[in-house]
Amino acid sequence: MSDIRSEMTGTDPEVDFVALPIGAQIGRYEVLSVLGQGGFGITYRARDVQLDREVAIKEYLPTALAVRQNGITVMPRSTKVAEDFSWGRDRFVAEGRVMATLHRAPGIVRVYDFLEINGTAYIVMEMLHGDTLEGLIKKNGRLDPPAIDRILWPLLDGLEQVHNAGFLHRDIKPANILLDATGNPTLIDFGASRAAMVGRTVAMTAIFTLGYAAAEQFTSAKQGPWTDIYGVAATLYHAITGVSPPSAFERMLDDAYEPVTTRAPSGFSPGLLIGIDAGLAVRATDRPQSIAGWRQILSLTTIPDEAETVAAVRSRSDTSVASVATGPRPAVSLPSSPVDPSPAVVEPVVGAAVAQSAAPRKRAALYAGAAVAALLVAGGGGYFMLGSKPAPQMATAPQGVGIQDLKVEDLERALAERRTADAAAAEKKRSEEAASRKVTEDGASQPVAEPELDKAQQERRKAEEDAVKLKAEADAKRLAEEALAKAQAERQTADAEAKQKADAEVKQKADAEAAAATDKRTAEATEAALRLTPSHRQLIQVALTSLGFDTRGNDGALGPRSRDMIAGWQRARNHSVTGFLTGAQHQELLREGAPAIAKYSDEQKKIEDAKKKSDEEAGAKVAAAAPPPATVPPAVTSSSAGAIAPATVPAAITRWTGTARCAYWPGPIPIMVPVTGGQGSATTTGNFTGTTVTVNISGNRYSGSINGRLRHGNPKVLVGSFSGALSGSQIRATAFIRAEQESPKGPNESSCTIELDRAG
Repeated sequence: MSDIRSEMTGTDPEVDFVALPIGAQIGRYEVLSVLGQGGFGITYRARDVQLDREVAIKEYLPTALAVRQNGITVMPRSTKVAEDFSWGRDRFVAEGRVMATLHRAPGIVRVYDFLEINGTAYIVMEMLHGDTLEGLIKKNGRLDPPAIDRILWPLLDGLEQVHNAGFLHRDIKPANILLDATGNPTLIDFGASRAAMVGRTVAMTAIFTLGYAAAEQFTSAKQGPWTDIYGVAATLYHAITGVSPPSAFERMLDDAYEPVTTRAPSGFSPGLLIGIDAGLAVRATDRPQSIAGWRQILSLTTIPDEAETVAAVRSRSDTSVASVATGPRPAVSLPSSPVDPSPAVVEPVVGAAVAQSAAPRKRAALYAGAAVAALLVAGGGGYFMLGSKPAPQMATAPQGVGIQDLKVEDLERALAERRTADAAAAEKKRSEEAASRKVTEDGASQPVAEPELDKAQQERRKAEEDAVKLKAEADAKRLAEEALAKAQAERQTADAEAKQKADAEVKQKADAEAAAATDKRTAEATEAALRLTPSHRQLIQVALTSLGFDTRGNDGALGPRSRDMIAGWQRARNHSVTGFLTGAQHQELLREGAPAIAKYSDEQKKIEDAKKKSDEEAGAKVAAAAPPPATVPPAVTSSSAGAIAPATVPAAITRWTGTARCAYWPGPIPIMVPVTGGQGSATTTGNFTGTTVTVNISGNRYSGSINGRLRHGNPKVLVGSFSGALSGSQIRATAFIRAEQESPKGPNESSCTIELDRAG
């Protein structure tokens, strides 16, 4: 992890201290990049190193409850929230188990694996490619009927299996529907653990998207398949009309929803449009209660004749049904089906969603189609509302306070006030109708009562208006005070978190500087162990300069300038930046600068040859100018025969001794080459798996080879050679040795350093 940390704290312009670093391991998975982050977790693009395939991994990391330590481990932010963190993690794991059972469900992302490591949990999913429905709408605008059909039906089939498994999505919207190249949908980002934690701890906030969230998601009301049906219907509404429907909470206060039956272009089936309006009913009980029931409405292809629809409704009911063409439309109660005597709960469908058509004739046709839809859905007793009324005005949030800022208890209180207002309005209407009937009946006999009745009604209306106004002002003041207190608390929390983050950054910087100093000292000691000679340092400077890291000379000293260039080379190669070379880095640098090193060696040889020639010519001139030496008779010895023979003068013998050091073997190999008359060679066998070193010296040139095995039991055979010109009384050579055959054990190339000194 030191390499990953040094990369993060090196020259990167931005460092993410929350997400795992690139290259981190999650079990057998390697993190490649971050796909997205939210308040409850992080999604990564990763690689399965065993199966060599890309996957998407979702990590449980609720930032309100947990923090990451040491770059890997996830821990609760405090002991106060530790229990909530563990509880949410268990829900996250349960989500992974449920999703893994749905691997054959159409339109649902596949789950491969889930893990519990690093103090948290991970879900490993299929890596999908394509664009979201949201992106498609932004790019191409509204979708046509074939595109809607390609998305809707697979999505319903998969979502029905999710519901049958006892699981909800809770955040269906265009951004969470991924489309492949052929337009086939996949539903992503299931949020069971997120929704479960909402309400368990005050540290969490409700997760939903305005325009796509059902009314019950704003409160603690029961959620079910009807909640996901609202999200799908809102998504279809957006795809067909090009705009998202108004927020369900705003509709509870003042419903400005315009049915899709009045906005949609031609070409869409009547059942689809009626089903969308039914799925967008504000009250949960007014929506279809299951995908199966909703599918029957969406599958309608025609709207029957109005008279036939009324007859069909009457045939299913023992009570009379008011005409659907004109006048008020009371609720139609359908008795239990004679075919299915089981007490199945019927899924009610709100006719209010289709009651807002522009023309009366078109409205009648829509009511007829909706009535048929109700007959299709009903498996037992139920009802189908054929009318609607505008919602009474209620107190709204004060200026500057958004819906998302209100607490759950405020939302529930608003709903309770709405129900109270509805009941009061109904009672008022009944009283006025009763009074009106009485006045009508007594009109001739009591003409004086009419002005008194009007006056009483006016006074009552004024009193009611004043009461509503006072209540609205009180509610607005209370909400404003609560919003101010909440803002102050959030600011204090933000200040504390900012200070904690600043302290952590200072500590992390100090730790990084200390680690860098330690790494530098270690690297300096490692380079010292290489025992680099001045000629070796010259080759390092030549290689650096040839690669664009100009050392401004080849003095072999490796001063501050050379150290800066080594650091620059390390940074460019993603090595730990220390300014000192390890053995592996030294070999890599020499390989990269091999052409320049060869050229430099040739130039040095030419210079040495020229110098030697100059010295030989100068010596010859001196010898020519000197007087001839005196003739000395050769020494004689007496033989057994008494003959006199010249004495034998032995040739001079010199010895070159030193070592060969290779990165493959743990220690040096001693070498001794005897040279007689300018010629000599030696072959030395080391103790390291039969390694042999051969050195030949001829005149002012040397050459040699290295041969050996990597280690016992490894079939890799290593060979290399070296050559050069003698320089004074030293031989300093570098041989690159390579494997004759590939092997998964160890590197396939390294370098050896041969150092020999003339003993005499």
